[in-house]
Amino acid sequence: MDKRLVRMDEKQVKKMIIVSATLSFTSSYLLHHPKIPGDIYSDIVSFWYRPLVNGVRIPYVQEGFEYPPLSGLIVYVSSLVGGGGLVPYYNTFSLVLFSFYMLLVLTVLKVMEEKNVPLIYAFIYLIFAPSVIYYLNYNFDVVFAAFLVLSLTFLEKGRYRLSALLFSFAMLTKLINVVLLPLILIYMKDWKGRMAYLFYALLPFATVNAALQVLNPSFIRETYIYHAKWGLENAWFVYLFPSRDSWDAAKLFSALLMVYGLLKVYISNSGGLYERSFMLLSTFLLTSYVFTPQMVIFILPFLAIAGRFQPAFYALEAGNVGILLTWFMEEDPLLPGSLP
Repeated sequence: MDKRLVRMDEKQVKKMIIVSATLSFTSSYLLHHPKIPGDIYSDIVSFWYRPLVNGVRIPYVQEGFEYPPLSGLIVYVSSLVGGGGLVPYYNTFSLVLFSFYMLLVLTVLKVMEEKNVPLIYAFIYLIFAPSVIYYLNYNFDVVFAAFLVLSLTFLEKGRYRLSALLFSFAMLTKLINVVLLPLILIYMKDWKGRMAYLFYALLPFATVNAALQVLNPSFIRETYIYHAKWGLENAWFVYLFPSRDSWDAAKLFSALLMVYGLLKVYISNSGGLYERSFMLLSTFLLTSYVFTPQMVIFILPFLAIAGRFQPAFYALEAGNVGILLTWFMEEDPLLPGSLP
């Protein structure tokens, strides 16, 4: 009888999590809805003002786009279904993000159950975290996170081919997960498996990008080189390089710091697959010369899986949400001393 009650409680908690996640996403949807007075900026709405979206043009072929191809596909499908209209486009894009958010939540819940992590941490980090409310319906980060976490779950179960394909989909969404590839190869036990993983992870990515490069010789420059030309954005070391003239040196500093931090995690034996993945992604965020606040979305699942509460998390969240809330209050939000 007690076991049945425990199982019933677990089912009720899972239902509560799913309902809460739906409400959380709805809050983010309403927060950024372009027709609700007082709406807060989102990249989704910002994209619509480009001819790429309101003109329903094909990304990379008819118009450049600075995100990897799977992100471009989401934008194109949303604009196509929306017929060039802002609200239908926004609703379609939101539906795609909601689907991936639910996939992410259910995947994380399964991992937490397998590792006997209290599900309360899903509420803390994956549902009610301020960054979730503000940045969930904002960009492609939840899509990236869903592919990445699902890839790691299949890796842990020894289903390497499926894991590699999902890892490739994550690369085609945001590319940042490439920093996890050495960890995955270290995690695997034999060279045959490693070579197979590399093949299935890199082939889809290379094939899609090569095809687009053939269709548009400017594709790589407009999609990937574009980011290399950015200046510092929300990087803590802007205080070391306050002048824009010194930002090339800042990028070199960023690269050296990132390589050092990543290597320390690669050679470390502390932590399991998810813990070390969190450390690698956190290292990337802390050392990159471009930190966009929505990127925090893809480290939150790992905090939930770790199942530890850190009060400092809310200091991070306050600053992270503050970036969006104060961005347009500053004449130049990229300079040292700007809010938050």
